[in-house]
Amino acid sequence: MSNTLPSGVVTGPNLISSVGELTLQDFDDLTNCTHIATRSADLAHNRFANSQYWLEEYVRTLMFLGWSLHEGAITTRTRFDVPGNVADFLVRKAQALSDSRQANAMIDTLDALQHDADAVRSLDDESLKGRRFQVLPACYDSSRNLHIAVFNLELVASTTKSGFLFWSWENQSANLIQRSAFLKLNRAILDTKRPLMETKLREQVMKRFTLRKARP
Repeated sequence: MSNTLPSGVVTGPNLISSVGELTLQDFDDLTNCTHIATRSADLAHNRFANSQYWLEEYVRTLMFLGWSLHEGAITTRTRFDVPGNVADFLVRKAQALSDSRQANAMIDTLDALQHDADAVRSLDDESLKGRRFQVLPACYDSSRNLHIAVFNLELVASTTKSGFLFWSWENQSANLIQRSAFLKLNRAILDTKRPLMETKLREQVMKRFTLRKARP
């Protein structure tokens, strides 16, 4: 492990990517919050049949754990064509964000994921091969506050493919429907939730795959 750096994590239908190195505490906190929010949303709504309500419950759980929602709103549905593969689309979306480092971080995360067959298989299974999945870029601001973007995504295509992120879709044969939420962590509130989080994490088991990239 000494020659690798964390690049992200796959847990449930979530692909987390980080810009730079998060502290171990923040990396674990983000993963644990994502885990608990996913299970809370799954208990309240069907991830595939009621995706809007599922995402709303997911975000409410994050807010309960200490995350504040930017402008108090989840963005409306937006539809995008996928002319190549989904991984390239995610990189292009990251390039459009205000922090240019997001694209490099997404490339590192996707490269690490592509070489981890177990993580790819898990994401396929949890998302029903892209039917519903989430991508969560994480970064610090200049004050070391931790921010995440939650991109809730639905792949609409005429067929399903294993390794859906890396499959080359023919032009116009696939679309992505996206909802987004942007949140910032209040660590003081999260600290008050740790006993409850520990209980929930003992009760709920979810596989997680830490993605690592080789040191340059």
